[in-house]
Amino acid sequence: MIEKRYVQKGAVRAGFARRTEGTTMHWQSAFLACALIGSGSLATAQAEPAQRFRLADWEVEQAIPRPPLDAVGPVAARDFGLEAFPPSPILAEAPNADDEAPETARAPEVPQPTEADFAAIPDDPPSLLEEGQPDPAITVERVAQQLRIILARPGGDRALQQQLNPFYAGRGYQPLFVRDGVVAERGQAALTRLGQAGEDGLDPAAYRIQLPTGPRTAESVARLELALARAVALYASHASGGRTDPKRLSGYFDVSPPRIETTAALESVARAENVTAAIDGFNPPHPGFRRLRAKLVEMRGERREMTTTEATRRHALRERDLIANLERWRWLPRQLGETHIWVNSTEAQVNVVQGTQVVHSTRAVVGRPETQTPVFSDAMSFIVLNPSWHVPISIVRRSMLGPASRNGGGYFARRGIQVTQGGRVVDASTINWASANVGRYTFRQPPGTANALGRMKFMFPNRHAIYLHDTPSRGDFGRSNRTLSNGCVRVQNPEELAALLLGIALPGENWTIGRMRSLYGGGERSVRFRQAIPIHLVYFTMTVDSTGALVELPDVYGHNARVRAALSGGRG
Repeated sequence: MIEKRYVQKGAVRAGFARRTEGTTMHWQSAFLACALIGSGSLATAQAEPAQRFRLADWEVEQAIPRPPLDAVGPVAARDFGLEAFPPSPILAEAPNADDEAPETARAPEVPQPTEADFAAIPDDPPSLLEEGQPDPAITVERVAQQLRIILARPGGDRALQQQLNPFYAGRGYQPLFVRDGVVAERGQAALTRLGQAGEDGLDPAAYRIQLPTGPRTAESVARLELALARAVALYASHASGGRTDPKRLSGYFDVSPPRIETTAALESVARAENVTAAIDGFNPPHPGFRRLRAKLVEMRGERREMTTTEATRRHALRERDLIANLERWRWLPRQLGETHIWVNSTEAQVNVVQGTQVVHSTRAVVGRPETQTPVFSDAMSFIVLNPSWHVPISIVRRSMLGPASRNGGGYFARRGIQVTQGGRVVDASTINWASANVGRYTFRQPPGTANALGRMKFMFPNRHAIYLHDTPSRGDFGRSNRTLSNGCVRVQNPEELAALLLGIALPGENWTIGRMRSLYGGGERSVRFRQAIPIHLVYFTMTVDSTGALVELPDVYGHNARVRAALSGGRG
């Protein structure tokens, strides 16, 4: 039995943060084992004797059943014995960054406990049972009271309150992970699953919690509850959205990771019959992620059996490369689309996926390292036959002005490029391109056999002006290194791809290759889909093929090294 020690009431009234020397709480780093984790079955919670535990008046008032809101008039301050309602410490006036002028309306004021109310709460006596054993005297009500104090008290930890108060207020501050003064079965399952975070390509150390030593009280158990909740919420954020900010790593990453927020994560765990499955579900659901994660577990098992330092080091580097790939899986939408288009720049390939099966695959040419194909998701909505090429000014400046300046304005005419100004075609040979303001002109290559876009382009309008297209330069598809374009994706077999996509997007309209060819040679013609098809331009240097083998691809843009360095704190 531990010595009976109580917190002095004067210390409680002075601020609840101070404790006498004999009862000061110290925290130690632990993960799965602690004196507060009970063994055996959980004891049934028992009511605290009235002389040892008493609800404050304001808590009694809140516990009284109320009639429906539409059956009573508005409450007034006098209903609570107050001259006026105090301002809310949680819902404060804040500027709205999305508006031109700051938001001036306050959130509706609600009655909040005062310092006097908190001071009237009776002492929180320590447990009289041996450490590690359930104590029915540390009731759900006592722990809920302490959670309310920690999360709603003015002057408390604002970050903690803002993160966790919405969830706990919504459940009347009832604890989720503890019961009878110890970690409950749900909490133990959460701790065990968080301890396996390394198998997900995450860092288990990030989810370790600080557990208290010393006298066990409802307050210390409440803080244990909050530590567990914070760890689960952090894991959910990392597992669903990654540990990096992709837009800070590269301007070519145009993604918004589907990060699961704190309240949604904890509500999911609270509803779950299987806590382990709920926490695992924070990770991406995609089969490609799951297969790659299984490879990480397999590789770590292999490394433990290695006998030389050099072999172990090389294997560890490969594991870090794989973890960087898992990170990028977390940037993708949770739903890729039952049918979707998948363009992986590292393998320069376009795949059409239905369900989990690749139903069409064709080689592609993607952007050069200096003009990369960006990473983003969108939806393809139409195909243009006999396209014109509206040459981007960036390409004109980078690739055409120099030759035009050296060889005269005939450079554009020889390539069939029309130059217009103010909507009128001009004679490019009369312009001094060495000094011309190129931004005043537009450049267009009309449809034809020499058109840079070939016979068709596949459109998913986006801010990068990126699309898939045919090309007259067929020889490039035979190369092993196909990072050769200005950013758009050239397709080796565009007719087969178009016929498949049109059959999916326009069923019953008989868009065969023969029908498309009958339309070649005329003006532009757009064929719009009835339903857009998701397309994902991605960057993975490690994948698992249909035989279960790990495929390693070149880091053509250096993205994997960049992500790997960010995950390891810049150490590469």
